[in-house]
Amino acid sequence: MRRSALIGLEKEKNGYEIVLFAPRSSFDRLRLSMPSIAALNIRDFATRTSPQQIKQGMSATTAWLTRLPSLDRFDCVICDNLPEILAVRPDARICAQFFWHDVIGERVTYYGKLCDALLAQHKPTVFGCQNFSMEAVRRQPGFTPVGLYECPELVKVLESRPMSQRADLLVTGGTTAVIQKSLRKVIFKLIESGPGIYERIHVDHELLPSDPPSWMIKADFSAAMFCRLRDAICRPGLGVVTDLITAGVGIYPIFEEGNREMSNNAKVIEDLGLSISFPSLLR
Repeated sequence: MRRSALIGLEKEKNGYEIVLFAPRSSFDRLRLSMPSIAALNIRDFATRTSPQQIKQGMSATTAWLTRLPSLDRFDCVICDNLPEILAVRPDARICAQFFWHDVIGERVTYYGKLCDALLAQHKPTVFGCQNFSMEAVRRQPGFTPVGLYECPELVKVLESRPMSQRADLLVTGGTTAVIQKSLRKVIFKLIESGPGIYERIHVDHELLPSDPPSWMIKADFSAAMFCRLRDAICRPGLGVVTDLITAGVGIYPIFEEGNREMSNNAKVIEDLGLSISFPSLLR
């Protein structure tokens, strides 16, 4: 959801009506752990942005703009991570930890030139996490650093769950399949060796074996799950990392070679003193 969300705010007598343009399936998953967002006005919409799509050419990369309904009714538009929104709403604000045209290994010059030109022309306000935003985001003249978001439901549960009661491990690759092969090896070694110091091991649904041991269960990413975690092996996307940091969980980042966003996040995790090691599992 982080990579394809757009928010429209329309002024009303009692404040603003907020309309969220995002994939319905992603929103439905998120509200399981964040019931407070259930009342948001959601429009099922996906930009479908990915490195593969960007490499297909300009028409494929910016096709989502032609599928958007008119945004004229909104007083304010906030777009997640995609500078091309400025082509249809020059006054849009952007939320970004990274820009696609900066992190793709094989830089696609046409897309990079479009984004850089729009950013230079319109100088938008760019909200980015103080710790995790990459240099291409930070150097924008409108860069506005913000703190790390804390899920209120998670914070509330944490108040009654001291660290001394944490005994579980999370293994997750996030919403992308790119790292699943490596994580399956980790899970196989865990099954071979047993849970060790952990009571339970929470695993992505896609990675969970068909007949797992009793101590290996499906991760539900609820606030209650995060409050039981001692450590996590994860692909360090900012979504899961945010909740892990909020919960004070030790993090072992595992990610595909050449991904500059993941490398950046892993370094920040190390700098924050949250990195841990699983050498026997990850050889």
